[in-house]
Amino acid sequence: MNSWRPYPLLRLVIPFAAGICAAIASGSSRMGGHWMPVFLAILFMLPVILAGVTASYGLRWINGLLFNLFLVMAGYSITCSRNPRNDPDFAGNTPGGLFIISVAEPPTVNSSGVKIVAEIEFRREGGKWVRSSGNAVMHLKTKPGAVPLQFGDHVLVHAIFNVISNNSNPHGFNYAKYLERKGITHQVFIGPYGWQKINLDPSSVIRKAAFRVRDRLLDILRENRVEGREFAVAAALLLGYVDDLDAGLRSDYAATGAMHVLSVSGMHVGIIYIFLEFLLGFMNRTKAGRLLKAVILLVFIWFYALLTGLSPCVLRSAAMLSLPILGKSLNRSPDMYNIISASVLFILALDPFLILDVGFQLSYLAVTGIVVLYKPVYDLYVTSAWLPDKIWSVVAISIAAQAATLPITLYTFHQFPNYFMLTNIFVVPLSSLIIYTGILVLVAGAVPVVSLLLAKLLIFLVWLLNSVIHVIEQLPFSTIRGIYISQAEMWLLYLVMAALFLYLLFRRIPALYLFLAALIVYGLVVLRFRVERLNTSRLVVFNTPGEALYLFNAQDKAVWYYGHGGMNTGMSPRQAEVAEMTMHADGILYHRDLLLEVPGRPVIPASSFLPLAAVGQFMQFGPLRVAMLKKPIPKGFKGRMEVDVLILSAGPKVRIQDVIRVFNPGMIVVDATNSRFKVLQWLREARESKVHIHAVTINGAFQKDF
Repeated sequence: MNSWRPYPLLRLVIPFAAGICAAIASGSSRMGGHWMPVFLAILFMLPVILAGVTASYGLRWINGLLFNLFLVMAGYSITCSRNPRNDPDFAGNTPGGLFIISVAEPPTVNSSGVKIVAEIEFRREGGKWVRSSGNAVMHLKTKPGAVPLQFGDHVLVHAIFNVISNNSNPHGFNYAKYLERKGITHQVFIGPYGWQKINLDPSSVIRKAAFRVRDRLLDILRENRVEGREFAVAAALLLGYVDDLDAGLRSDYAATGAMHVLSVSGMHVGIIYIFLEFLLGFMNRTKAGRLLKAVILLVFIWFYALLTGLSPCVLRSAAMLSLPILGKSLNRSPDMYNIISASVLFILALDPFLILDVGFQLSYLAVTGIVVLYKPVYDLYVTSAWLPDKIWSVVAISIAAQAATLPITLYTFHQFPNYFMLTNIFVVPLSSLIIYTGILVLVAGAVPVVSLLLAKLLIFLVWLLNSVIHVIEQLPFSTIRGIYISQAEMWLLYLVMAALFLYLLFRRIPALYLFLAALIVYGLVVLRFRVERLNTSRLVVFNTPGEALYLFNAQDKAVWYYGHGGMNTGMSPRQAEVAEMTMHADGILYHRDLLLEVPGRPVIPASSFLPLAAVGQFMQFGPLRVAMLKKPIPKGFKGRMEVDVLILSAGPKVRIQDVIRVFNPGMIVVDATNSRFKVLQWLREARESKVHIHAVTINGAFQKDF
């Protein structure tokens, strides 16, 4: 029997996802243009055309090959079509002018104005409005008394869109890539008189209505005196509103492995489903009642998904719940693997770039891990006692989900919560109680006394949840931080874990061989990294806004030069965070931290520690000659000092032409202590002089290996 036969939808997901990955790897460039639909139609019809040839048993594989090729090309084509740069009307092709945009997400208000995600709809060209496309982050300064913007509003803007560049540090969060995966490629800063709200119908009436309902529900919580951290967590749990979560709360929840509670996910949608299923249970008596109940459940679940912002986790949960609801109304029971596969196909067909979204990946890995691993883990401990059984059930789910997401969690977040099982024993029941109580508060909002009493219970439950999380986070060794693995190591870890699971489950020797081979390859990858680090020296100029931070690194030793405009003896918190992250990721065991603001010249370490010498503002690191320029070049200076890297720091009044004449640098690096005006001026001058220049505030950290 064909082992794939019971899972037809899983067989469709694999080639479709392969096509998406191929398109992303190739840059999502459009292949075939308008001919692609014709090619797909031919591929789809070929099995019918070749029916006479493929009728024999030995040639049936041709139909399968053609259909899989169709799915691969369909995934490729959909991905290319969703790439905004492939649209001939893409606003990035004509980035300056007069545009009409719509507010695509609820705005974020800050001290200087409002930040919005804008969908570009029209641009002014030749005295008329023409179609335009693309998405951008807009920072709008507001006028006194201006009407607040809302989701769906249209705004007339005069703007020049700038490409969002990666200005992150090594091993840091790549904000530009994160936005690009969401289809956002540009940003713009607009003054208070550069934009104006205009009256046009919203592009999405349903989403606008959903966000208005959400705002009203948030007001009900506020009216019932739910405030502070209790409001922040309750709003996140119930409605996916995370703007009020402070850094301390996020840190506590992340360190204990409970961050999934603060983002509306499958657990939240499932709780809503169970609540509605209980309320509508009386409709199961007739076939018509079951069908009506299915419609009501689907409407409520998808409206809740809209209400909470349609995050990848909520989309996955809503799509996965929709199939069982429909199946149950028709007395059908679809297989769980087919349900997961169907939801993947549905979501990726809508937005193929979600395959790169960490939330999407973690959501599906967690639910797949629970489906595959829960029963084997649960069967390890069998008891007839009710309470131990329920506790072990929660622990088994936690282990299954954690195992499935462990490698990608280590790769993305660089930490591991040691007490995740203890956390979930308390978090799962408490968060369920909070959601049920919160629903009652929102439903009873029109009854003051009842809603106020329920709100007090809600406040207590959220306070208790926050307290439990904080206590667990404060336990010794609650979190292992500074874990950095490469993408290759992540995939090898998955292979090691899968092979071990298959061997323990089926006791097959080939699985054991695969496990041992994967372990050996993993060890070789780690060894190769260490050998490369031993044979490489490097200079890094980091992007720490307003502060100077340089790294001289050889083998497992490093010297950090730092400056922050004063004579303090220690790094600033931002500098210390970047330094700690880099040392963990690159295996640096020994380091010296030296202040740049020393009169005369930078302090140098002992030559036995690192081959680094300094004379004035000139430094020699092995064969690399480095100079720092902080002051203007004296008028009439005729000297010439060739260097490999020249660092411009603290905004010296110099022209690039004079810098080239005196230093003839192989590379000019503009560090993070210079003003944006100076940076842009030097970039223009460097383009005119055709010299290599790297501004860390625009291009990210500079790294030179030798």
